[in-house]
Amino acid sequence: MKYNVEECIINENKIFLKGWNIIENSKILIMANKEQKYIQKYYSRYDIEQKNSENNYGFKEEISFDKKIKYAKIYIEQNKKRKLIYKKDERKISKICKKIAKIFNKIFKGIKFLWREYHFFVPFKMMKKYLKMTFEKKKVEKIYNPEIDSQYNEWFDNKYKKIEKKNLQITIVNIDNKNNFNNIETKYTCILNSDIELCDAFNYYLDKYIDKDYDLIYFDNDKKIDNKICNPILKPDFSPDTLLGVNYIGNCIVIKTDIIKDIQVKNIYSLLLNIIDKNYKIQHIPEILYHDKGNIKNEKKIVEQYLKEKNINYKIKENIDKITNIVEYIPSKDNLVSIIIPTKDHADYLEKCLTSIYEKTTYKNYEIIVIDNNSMQKETFELFEKYKKKYQNFKTKRIECEFNYSYLNNEGVKISKGNYILLLNNDIEVISPNWLEVMLGYAEQQHVGAVGVKLLFPDNTMQHAGVIMGKGGLVGHIHYAKPKNYASNQYELLIPYNYSVCTAACLLINKKKYEEIGGLEEKLKVNYNDVDFNLKLIDKGYYNVFLPNICLYHYESKSRGLDTSVEKQKRFEQEWNYIEKKWSKYIKHDKFYNDNFSKNNDYMLIEK
Repeated sequence: MKYNVEECIINENKIFLKGWNIIENSKILIMANKEQKYIQKYYSRYDIEQKNSENNYGFKEEISFDKKIKYAKIYIEQNKKRKLIYKKDERKISKICKKIAKIFNKIFKGIKFLWREYHFFVPFKMMKKYLKMTFEKKKVEKIYNPEIDSQYNEWFDNKYKKIEKKNLQITIVNIDNKNNFNNIETKYTCILNSDIELCDAFNYYLDKYIDKDYDLIYFDNDKKIDNKICNPILKPDFSPDTLLGVNYIGNCIVIKTDIIKDIQVKNIYSLLLNIIDKNYKIQHIPEILYHDKGNIKNEKKIVEQYLKEKNINYKIKENIDKITNIVEYIPSKDNLVSIIIPTKDHADYLEKCLTSIYEKTTYKNYEIIVIDNNSMQKETFELFEKYKKKYQNFKTKRIECEFNYSYLNNEGVKISKGNYILLLNNDIEVISPNWLEVMLGYAEQQHVGAVGVKLLFPDNTMQHAGVIMGKGGLVGHIHYAKPKNYASNQYELLIPYNYSVCTAACLLINKKKYEEIGGLEEKLKVNYNDVDFNLKLIDKGYYNVFLPNICLYHYESKSRGLDTSVEKQKRFEQEWNYIEKKWSKYIKHDKFYNDNFSKNNDYMLIEK
């Protein structure tokens, strides 16, 4: 692609436009009503591979026009020639037409979501349940785009303008003043830096948590630039691997005074890293309670110091955004990884998968176990014999039963020799040669449960970049079908990031942890077995990690096919109900996705 309009939002007489353009000597022209204006402000887009990141090819601008905008067209203009690339019509239609359009839009969206996520013609019962949940959200008034300053300000004012002020017995200490913490007498201390401005609602929300005996409390925040608030930073609950990539917690925390007396406090980030491995009770308040007037800094040296003190072998590199860091642990070469691949025929896809593993993988201490589930084609058996003769670390096991993804993998684990298990679909193709060693480096960490990676469709759009609970009423992929290098407003596509769930299409875990949670739930034959698996790990106190810097292709469900029969649809409903009943607490509150974000529109502010 040479250009892309990622977002176009019309708000009264303003247009918010975001995208990029790498066509040489061209301009972006916006025509609204009868007015026309050119984009003036460009910035560097590090996520566009075709061009050097030092040049400016991205645009993100809010453009004002004289009158309320009803109709807009966007052109690329080159050598006085114009090409229409986007249009949006906001002209008035009748209220009845609007209601009908809204209803049909929700129905279409629901069908598209369910079919896309679960590969079946949507049963009426499931569609009814999905729509009921969608239309029952009466408390939700608007969904805001956090990139648009005016929309964010409206959201902030509506949410916090009626908050009552409270007085709390708490000491506030500026970390830059080198205060003597030994003289503090209050139970809790608020530590902040000189760039922080506390909001009026700070004491009100802190009061709800301060008597619950938490060791450390942190909050959401935004930026304050030229006395204007913008760029809300809405955080997940405590995420140790995310914290190593960037100080997402920020520069304002409330902590028990006794704890900071025992720690030599250099700055807030080093203090936070110091407590990662401690068994402290950490609470996140999902409310914007302070404005930060400073810029986020890269803290690579502090991370390096922390990792050196733990005697961990690692590599760390500064990300292209100059703010975040990518930490890669160097794994032990003694660890054998058992790669388990269930398959049924489709020898062409399986061979592509196997060839990519053997030819590209830099970590060599692995075995491959192909679980043959009722293959019938001659080409499949010829492929098995070919790889058995060629590679000593390749073997197969035939299991004749109806397709049950959980059972097939559990049986594969029983005959595996490795102390680490990699669940892998037969329609995966390796892209990143270091994929296995980077995944293994994380899986070796004591606190880590399962490790997943970025999976791409062949057209280089994202199939898997993490999974959130509650999306679509139950669970769903984040950033689905977005471009490979899509730039999110958060950090989850830049650094190793803690998510509730990573897909089992490519999932690595320590074998002892696999067995500790009882493996995959065999009642879940097709869908949600990986969701249940990941959440069992979280319940045990482990953290699941998504690695956006590792990419593989996923051709998606080639062996299983689509769920079109009545029997398969009933099975899907049963699996849906199983997850809904067992994991309702995580459907209601995903620990790694802020409650202020919409579950239907990824990372969009929601007003309740």
